[in-house]
Amino acid sequence: MAGGGNQLRGLDQMKKTKIERYHEDYVSQRRVERVVAVTPEAMEIESRAIERERRGHYRIAARLWLQCLDAAIGEVERARIAVRRQQCITKGNRTQHLDYSGIGCRGVVYD
Repeated sequence: MAGGGNQLRGLDQMKKTKIERYHEDYVSQRRVERVVAVTPEAMEIESRAIERERRGHYRIAARLWLQCLDAAIGEVERARIAVRRQQCITKGNRTQHLDYSGIGCRGVVYD
């Protein structure tokens, strides 16, 4: 019984062209993929993570991507999620460039 699944997967792979198989397994480190998650549960978590990214809450989004990673099944799907999570961590670690003059302070303020 276990061999039947492998044979079906092999037939499915034979129907695809070489370039289709390449793009299916390709995971870019630089660009943000439109389709990241494929599993239904992971897709729900993905939508929440994307919403947090849009708001600029990158650390919360990184945590949601980790939950999405747990819900994912396929290796390619997991790799895409891991790339997206790493991008959120990088953006979340950036220092904020805010002007602070010091409240009621005269002169230079040192942190």
